Amino acid sequence: MLKNNKVLIFDFETSGLSPQDSQVIEIGAVLLEEKNNTYVVSKELNLLVTADKPLPAKIVEITNITDEMLLRDGVEPKEAFRQLSSMIDEQTLLVAYNIQFDLSFLQKMYQDFYEPSYKIKNDILDVMVVYKDRNEFPHRLENAVAKYKVSVLSTHRALDDVYATYEVLKALKAEKPVIKHYVNKIGYNPKYGVSGIKLPHVTYIPQYGNRLEVEKA
Repeated sequence: MLKNNKVLIFDFETSGLSPQDSQVIEIGAVLLEEKNNTYVVSKELNLLVTADKPLPAKIVEITNITDEMLLRDGVEPKEAFRQLSSMIDEQTLLVAYNIQFDLSFLQKMYQDFYEPSYKIKNDILDVMVVYKDRNEFPHRLENAVAKYKVSVLSTHRALDDVYATYEVLKALKAEKPVIKHYVNKIGYNPKYGVSGIKLPHVTYIPQYGNRLEVEKA
């Protein structure tokens, strides 16, 4: 399926939409390693992360994460980054659903806790891009879960959404085994342009209508 012998599927819950004025409040990640021509789970990460200001009511409503939970169970952001980054090396493929959002927060963490000028160089795969190429609107993770009848629900909790993404990815591969064509490609709505970071090794493809047709790009 892929050239990478390590794959990290990850998800962030955050206190808002912008990494410049919001924080990661929960990290879910699963590291897959290639063994005997298949990927197996080798490590799992599930962390709440402390925040420096109270969470907006809307975020609490969506995630069911509260200030009390972060105070009681959260780790400091630098420690959360240390644990997450220990699962990533230069050859690790980074996978998420709507990865453009998560990449912006991940790069901000690298710049805050590792190197201020750091740029992500890893291969990336956006599972939402694959789903969009084959299915009409809407394109949220819960829609993909329902479409492919996977056993793990999208709950807006990070680790649940990681496993939901993994199951959707496996269903997409079974449906049409061309996943490698989507590596390092991100689709965007030309009406709004590309939001968040732009990585030099990633191709950004305009979306016309509901489909990206990434395989033809």
